[in-house]
Amino acid sequence: MARAQIRITDREWRRIVALPSVRAALRQRAQSIAGRARGIAATETPGASITTEEGTRPQGRTYARVASDDPEGEYGTQTRERRRVLGRAANTKE
Repeated sequence: MARAQIRITDREWRRIVALPSVRAALRQRAQSIAGRARGIAATETPGASITTEEGTRPQGRTYARVASDDPEGEYGTQTRERRRVLGRAANTKE
């Protein structure tokens, strides 16, 4: 059975992604990931700070981002094991 296709214009897309409900869903997802990341970081990389930020990209797409101030713990170095706190928190099934 063929699936129906929906086509929207760029203008319509920009209006959709700017809706408060879309921003709220992005914020909620980022806060959920940040909470899991804080839990992982507390046991594996004490002292790491996990933050969220929101914004709009130049082309109009909104985003919510989770960041860590501990890149060595996230990516690893020659002397420090890679912990990948943010990646693991984002890949956890809700």
